Amino acid sequence: MTPPHRFLWGFFGSAAVEVITLHQAYTSRGRTPERYKRIGFWVVRLLLSMIAGGLSVAYNIDNPILAINIGASTPLIVQTLARGYSDHNIDGQ
Repeated sequence: MTPPHRFLWGFFGSAAVEVITLHQAYTSRGRTPERYKRIGFWVVRLLLSMIAGGLSVAYNIDNPILAINIGASTPLIVQTLARGYSDHNIDGQ
């Protein structure tokens, strides 16, 4: 798989999470949640999907299913990286 393909599979994996969340919210409430009407939400979501694509490229994933999984897991990966970085700074090491 080429890097652009890795990026797209990761991107789509991340976007799929939001599609499923929107579908569940819409079918359970019968209306679109307010956050989906805000441009800021979509800007952040687009950036998160781009990070997901970047992670798939960085991990050098050659399997589309694995790239989708990385994309879907990106929020947890980023939170874990950020927590590890902040814990490291707290200890001063």
